[in-house]
Amino acid sequence: MTTPIKISLLTKVLKPRLFCVSGITGSNLNQRVRTIMSPRRERLSTPKRLLLLTAVIATALLPLTFGQIDASVQAQVAATDAHPAFEAATIKPGTPRTGYAYGTSGGAPGGQFHITNMPLKQWVELGLSIPDYALKAPSWLDTARFDLNARMPIYKGRPPTPEMMKALLIERFGLKWHEETQVLPGYELVPDKKVLVKPTGLLEQLNSHGMGWGPTLINGKNLTMSELAETTEKVLGKPVVDATHLSGKYDIDLRWRALDNAELEQQRHYGKQYGFDVDSLPSTVFSAMQEKLGLRLQSAKVPTKIIVIDSINRQPTEN
Repeated sequence: MTTPIKISLLTKVLKPRLFCVSGITGSNLNQRVRTIMSPRRERLSTPKRLLLLTAVIATALLPLTFGQIDASVQAQVAATDAHPAFEAATIKPGTPRTGYAYGTSGGAPGGQFHITNMPLKQWVELGLSIPDYALKAPSWLDTARFDLNARMPIYKGRPPTPEMMKALLIERFGLKWHEETQVLPGYELVPDKKVLVKPTGLLEQLNSHGMGWGPTLINGKNLTMSELAETTEKVLGKPVVDATHLSGKYDIDLRWRALDNAELEQQRHYGKQYGFDVDSLPSTVFSAMQEKLGLRLQSAKVPTKIIVIDSINRQPTEN
């Protein structure tokens, strides 16, 4: 047998080196080496067997359990993608004052969506993604105001808030509508005598893309002419179509003076803060287009999709 020979040789080597170590004698060392080197079999008691079996089962089921949880979340996301709707929504009457607000916040897994004191007409415009000029609705929708506190489901990307608002209006207000095409007075965006705006280069087009607008400005990065026309119609409140026949993408920074004196003073304060002279700005969006971009807004009859409200209840169903 080879094992006893190995143990004997090992003890002979180790004994001299450890002979003077306090608390360890030669006989103790021999016994300890044999114990370490000899094969051992331990008979597990029943509690230990159960503990070991539990650990094995838990290890095997752990990936499956998390896979089921992940599959459940994916199924929930897929279901909400197919039929976008708020998980819960509380609607309350607003106040007869002017001004409103809306937006999202955290809290629930998908977040919360809030509306404060918004006229019901703008609920419809938000839900149907339609501008004010393209909505034919009862006049009382302008004065009926409501608050909304809704819990949003989980979405992978940006939640389809308009689709969820549409589902809410149908369910709680009984909204019904139909579409028509009508010719409305609007504008065409066309080149002026000389186009001043230059398309961005290929490297610049790798940068961010976005747009912003307000009562006295239009700006954006890497906008197409169609996107500029769409943004301009939000400022004017009338349909605007692109008739420039200009391809490419453009960086736009348009500003013009406010008409209201109070707004003009605020604009001057803003101009001092950000380094531009308000009094030297063009007087309107029309002149700004010509002076800064070499484009022109000309009056035109524009075929436009119109939403006609057939029926909507004055009060929502109970929460």
